[in-house]
Amino acid sequence: MKTIQNYAPPDVQSLQRLQDRLGFSDARMAELAGLDAATPWPGFVGGPEPRTLGRQRLFYMMARLTLDERQWQRVLDAMREAGAHFDYEVPLAASVEPTPQPEADEDRKFGMLLVSRNGAFHEMEQLREFAHFAHEADVSRFINSVFYDSDIDLCRFRFADDEGLTDASRDRIFDAAHRTITRFEFDGRIYHGGIPPESDG
Repeated sequence: MKTIQNYAPPDVQSLQRLQDRLGFSDARMAELAGLDAATPWPGFVGGPEPRTLGRQRLFYMMARLTLDERQWQRVLDAMREAGAHFDYEVPLAASVEPTPQPEADEDRKFGMLLVSRNGAFHEMEQLREFAHFAHEADVSRFINSVFYDSDIDLCRFRFADDEGLTDASRDRIFDAAHRTITRFEFDGRIYHGGIPPESDG
């Protein structure tokens, strides 16, 4: 039987891009990965020494995203037949509202991944404007991704691990955000900037 060999785990940036693409909160990512309170999801995508995602856990995550509920239940049944005992109450898909949900939209500008959770036009426009100002200020290389959480009307930045990110560079990033983003989080505080959003309706 063939096995996965020479496994190299996804890096922090790849995991953050996955989370941004899915539009999942940290709690939902923890659920997807089968984590408990002792190993919260943020430990895999941040901090001075982020945890690595083992191949079994990554396989589990991708299986949950790839298999439909009937197929997933067959896997769980096989686990029970093998002698395992466990509770399985609410499938991941059931936590999503049954009504159609807006789809996330993403773009890449100057090396930055720009994501709007619900694909709102005005949010993507603000993100693109931010990207241009950040590029003109020569700070785009310090930003991995910018995620606009449509559900709470808040934009967050994921910075690159770069020793060149000085206080002056952070000030230029903040200035670009303040000129373009209606509501954003920076250094743990929420700020208002940009221009009022227009309705998509």
